[in-house]
Amino acid sequence: MATKNTKPKTQHSVTQPRHIKDNRNLLIIVDMQEGFRCKESTLIIPEIKKTIDNFPGEIIFSCFVDRAGSKFEKDLQWEKFQKKTNQQILAELRYPKAKKSKHTGYTILTASLLNFIRRKQFKTIYLAGVYTDACIIKAAMDAFDNNLPVKVISNCCTSLHSRNNHKCAIDSLRHIIGNNNVKSHIH
Repeated sequence: MATKNTKPKTQHSVTQPRHIKDNRNLLIIVDMQEGFRCKESTLIIPEIKKTIDNFPGEIIFSCFVDRAGSKFEKDLQWEKFQKKTNQQILAELRYPKAKKSKHTGYTILTASLLNFIRRKQFKTIYLAGVYTDACIIKAAMDAFDNNLPVKVISNCCTSLHSRNNHKCAIDSLRHIIGNNNVKSHIH
């Protein structure tokens, strides 16, 4: 008689949800970095962790990195992400199997990341993280423009500008990339 494997589930182990049959999915967690740590970003950590734990596919953390002399420094007086400590993934979300993709502007879809996505031929690309009203909306639009199958997980996103900005961005995304491409959870 065969016995069922009763090995305890470890942190960030992945189980295949019944509703997703194909594991050719990509979850991109956008800019959940120490430099963006605040009340708003920490509020979505539990939902992102749950999504990571149950995600049937590959996971990439996009990481914003600022350079000296950039438009962020010149026009916005924003030098925070020139420091390595602010560029680190939030400690609660570090996942050893995840890849990292660095970007230096609002778009996370760098040439390197786009090439990776096209080479792997992902069935669906899910977006989560911060800022819903900046990098998330930009990434969703860029993915849409590149004919990529993108979905935004609204409960795993937030704006550090305000809750209202997040809600307005989610509403706009429903019009921009399609109502069916904005989900509260992956189902």
